[in-house]
Amino acid sequence: MSLPKDAAAARIGWIGLGTLGQVMALKLQQHRAAASLSPLAVYNRTQSKCAAVEQAGANVAATVTEVALCSNVLFLSLFDDQSVKTVVGQIINFYTSANCTETAEPLLIADTTTVQPQTTEWVKEQIRHPALRRPIEFSQTPVWGAPPAARAAQLVLVTSSKHEQLLRSIAVPAIARTTIDCGDDPARAAKFKIMGNFMIASAIEALGEAYAVAHESGISRELYLKFVEEVLPAPPIVGYARKMAEEGGEASKSQVGFTVRGGLKDVGYAIDVAENVGMTLPIAQLARQHLEWVLDNGEADWDWSSLAFALRKPE
Repeated sequence: MSLPKDAAAARIGWIGLGTLGQVMALKLQQHRAAASLSPLAVYNRTQSKCAAVEQAGANVAATVTEVALCSNVLFLSLFDDQSVKTVVGQIINFYTSANCTETAEPLLIADTTTVQPQTTEWVKEQIRHPALRRPIEFSQTPVWGAPPAARAAQLVLVTSSKHEQLLRSIAVPAIARTTIDCGDDPARAAKFKIMGNFMIASAIEALGEAYAVAHESGISRELYLKFVEEVLPAPPIVGYARKMAEEGGEASKSQVGFTVRGGLKDVGYAIDVAENVGMTLPIAQLARQHLEWVLDNGEADWDWSSLAFALRKPE
């Protein structure tokens, strides 16, 4: 047996309904319902987070393995490397157990989590387990875009397997505007996502510095925002610039797309990737210092654009 060629024949599972995962799963379920395609099977450790997706027609599973059994394409949207290892470990344990009925139908795991390349390599090793009673394939499938982009189906999704066409047909136009094919090396996709996030972190750091100096020089946040909107109109840059300007410059506390905790994780990954090739990322180190300042002086669950607070001159 082989995997389906497109979304129509896919039976999709979804594990992880955090801030972004919940929006992606909901949009995907709504799209499939409108097209009269099979519903998602979803699982989240905190089951109350399944309510909105269930209301849209998805089936809620009681366990990770139940989702895997229902699916031939299984998306993961988790917080960190350990979460991925835990979930993948449960799937591998089930499909290598004597209680599992052998099947020739493959399962494609598409992990949207931002993880270290070492974790991706670990997953690749796990799915080669000689005792597996079901063939498992893998694509590191990270996405760029915050929840508003997911709601507008404007995410950019990365693929890293021979099943790019299948993943693209599922994601576009349900949750993404396009996909980027990273070849068949999942570890490359993990590094690609990390370095992309580093670029976004660098833009946030530069915005924070610019806003701080502009403010002290008599240029209002609202006026500086006009420059960003007119001269640098990339959606992520404008979005973070608005958070630094709106609500008296405090919008990063309430308009949360990606948290300080998550930002620290991803900036740390970028520093690790650089160190692994004998290089440094000075901007990433600055951003990490300022995010750590927010941890010490603010809240871990503020938006990561709140690193700008560390740069402001005390009133």
